[in-house]
Amino acid sequence: MIDIFERKQIADGVFFNRITDRRFKANRINVSLFTEFEALSRADCALAAYALSECCALYPDYSKLSAALLDLYDASISTATSSRWNMRCTEIVGSALDDRYALSGEKLERELAQLMCECLFRPKAENGAFDEKVTEMMRAELIDSIDSVINDKSRYAAYRAAQTAYIGEADELPPTGSREDALKVTAKSAFEAYRKILETARVEIFAAGCSDFKETEEIFAREFSAINRSCTITELGCKPSALKEKPAYAEDRFDMQQAILRMYFKAPEIKDLEANFLLARILGGMTTSRFFTNIREKQSLCYYCASFTDRSKRALVCYAGIEPKNKKRTEEAILKELRDICENGVTDEEILSAKLELRTQYKAIYDSAAGLLQWYLTMLANEKILSPEEFMETLESVTSDRIRDVARQYSLDTVYTLCGKDDEE
Repeated sequence: MIDIFERKQIADGVFFNRITDRRFKANRINVSLFTEFEALSRADCALAAYALSECCALYPDYSKLSAALLDLYDASISTATSSRWNMRCTEIVGSALDDRYALSGEKLERELAQLMCECLFRPKAENGAFDEKVTEMMRAELIDSIDSVINDKSRYAAYRAAQTAYIGEADELPPTGSREDALKVTAKSAFEAYRKILETARVEIFAAGCSDFKETEEIFAREFSAINRSCTITELGCKPSALKEKPAYAEDRFDMQQAILRMYFKAPEIKDLEANFLLARILGGMTTSRFFTNIREKQSLCYYCASFTDRSKRALVCYAGIEPKNKKRTEEAILKELRDICENGVTDEEILSAKLELRTQYKAIYDSAAGLLQWYLTMLANEKILSPEEFMETLESVTSDRIRDVARQYSLDTVYTLCGKDDEE
């Protein structure tokens, strides 16, 4: 069980979240910097994130930074750019053993926090630009990452479907930007993007593990307070996606044997998030779901069929791997299952199965500092921050009627298919 969860503001637009559980042997620190996509180039920001974990002024190449991490009993530091709540999330993440396990009394937590600050606040740069060699290497990595999406057809289908489902919105494009944008990134433009992130982002620092993290809090408070910041994001939360006047249909064709179907339903006005969460589970989010039982097993229409909710966008996403000839039948089968819940609700047995499976999954969150950290980071979009147990308690009161009422609010928004070049419907 968690001994402590505390949250406080430590600088302008900077919040420190402490999660202490004495069972763990390691500590994890996550610094998430949130900015609006419209304000900065996606590729510039993505490359800047890459550069921050490659080296810094104190350790000017990757081998020296790696050696410093090895000295901390094989600690690690990584960076990433992603989309969360329709905003860019630039992250730097570090982990290390707790001080109790240092053989010579080293202060591992303090050293990790200070090393993360060296990367975040003092990158290898000069005259308002990142190092040219570092920029060149990171640009190549960024382009490789963008290009790799097409080789993973599930990821590619999700990317292309989002372009139709969320057209005109922040998540229409991937957080890393396009290949063309990546080719235009310069050492100067990436560094300018980095400085704007540092100076304007809403910052959420999470420290999870067995420590009290007092030194970590002091280190980051000092570093952020030394910057002339003007945070432009006052709150984190949901931005529902607009429902189209009529469903949009799109497809791509490649040299492939199977096909992927993705269907997006939207309900921008949904308020009952607990019932909405269980609806997606019962439809296609567990091994006894309706999609698995009725569409895959009974009708043999697909290799897999599942669903999830995007709480931020108030969207229900259903996806399936199918034979091309089964596209229409699978689409109709998914619609039929949703219509049935709209008309008849769900059974007590289905609700019980969903709750039991979720209870097991939520217990597993407590097994790692990373799991707890991600849970509480996700909770920032809620009106109230709840522990996994507390959230599970809110699900206990969900009834069939509530799930039916939520299902009735959804309308079909987008249907996307990725299929073979010569496939016929």
